[in-house]
Amino acid sequence: MSQVFYRSPIRSYPTISHAQGVFLWDTAGKEYLDGSSGALVVNVGHGRDDIAAVMADQARRVAFAHTTRFTSMAQEQLAQNLAERLGSGDYYTYFVSGGSEATETAIKMARQYHLEQGHPERTKILSRWASYHGNTLGALAVSGHIARRRPYDALLPKGFAHIGVPRAENAQCLSALKTGLCACLQEVEAVIQQEGPHTIAALFMEVVGGSALSAFVPHTGYLPGLQTLCRQYGILFVVDEVMTGVGRSGDWFAFQQESLAPDLVTMAKGLASGYAPLGAVSATQSVWETFRSGSGNFQHGFTYGGNPLGAAVGQRVLEIIEEEHLLENVRQQGVRLHRHMKTLQQKFPIIRAVRGRGLMQGIVLKSDPMLAPGSIATRLGNIAFDQGLIIYPGSGGSTSPVGDHLLIAPPFIISEAELDDLQSRLEASFALLAL
Repeated sequence: MSQVFYRSPIRSYPTISHAQGVFLWDTAGKEYLDGSSGALVVNVGHGRDDIAAVMADQARRVAFAHTTRFTSMAQEQLAQNLAERLGSGDYYTYFVSGGSEATETAIKMARQYHLEQGHPERTKILSRWASYHGNTLGALAVSGHIARRRPYDALLPKGFAHIGVPRAENAQCLSALKTGLCACLQEVEAVIQQEGPHTIAALFMEVVGGSALSAFVPHTGYLPGLQTLCRQYGILFVVDEVMTGVGRSGDWFAFQQESLAPDLVTMAKGLASGYAPLGAVSATQSVWETFRSGSGNFQHGFTYGGNPLGAAVGQRVLEIIEEEHLLENVRQQGVRLHRHMKTLQQKFPIIRAVRGRGLMQGIVLKSDPMLAPGSIATRLGNIAFDQGLIIYPGSGGSTSPVGDHLLIAPPFIISEAELDDLQSRLEASFALLAL
């Protein structure tokens, strides 16, 4: 009997042995193709000696120094390089250990920003239904993932409101935006007015939907429209790039594909490619300056924030993405992956839609109203695992917080032959699901 408290105590798990590139092997010798980069984490691939060497070198010099007393060259260098890749805004980065911590940090940063500005009445956070921003209570309150929220509803803090899911690409919306707000943005403004614009501190938004909405992308103009509404009402615009950040969409950050300039950007997962726990919140100079010239102190922190070992890994990951031209590979292989998924859609009627950007492709399944949301996706995920393919099943439909979907998101280093292998294993899994 294992003494581990597993996420699912009723399951048994194969023991991982080793991994290399886009493949993993368990101790029984079975091979798995990593079609989801773990959980959209291992972007530059498994088993990299160059990252292991960086980790060993940093650990020999110093593995931990608390940031209330020290900074490190690794942290300083990573913050500088992120600022260069984030583009305009001269961003300053606060480092944490993961995505949930990043969301909690952004919530507190938004709240204290308004306190520093002399607006204590701004206490509310807006976000979208069918979104996911983390599993700690504050992050879960921001999230609109119903299944994850339900057991803890009684514990979730107040002051969090949600807007509806916008339309996907829609000619009617595009036409309306030429003269004013489309219906989607009118609904957002109605929620802002209902809550009271002067009471809202920040709006959180995923550029590309993650585990709650399978690579969903709103219609053209929606996200810039959200940003405009935030500017109009003095609300901080927070973009969640925990899954998409550091190259997943084909650019360094997905918000850049929408020509956005967010006040805060959260990131994690692929920032250290799974080699160390690392997350971050990047804030514009105007936000940073408010803290510096105000109280001079951000009332928040985590023990492992700014850890030099994690920062050194993050820096090496950025270098690998540039040295190996992986953004270009994400764009090229993303087109090929999308084409593969569309081919599967033609073969299997259960596939309702295929969508996404870069190497983050979502497959929306037709749900059975007699089954619990997500159960078909979970079953397919288990079948795929038996076929030696790791995918990311979830619940959340094309326009609502319920339904079944999958994320297909292999490492950036994947080759054409490996993508063909992924499609073959996924096709075999769909065929078995249909039996």
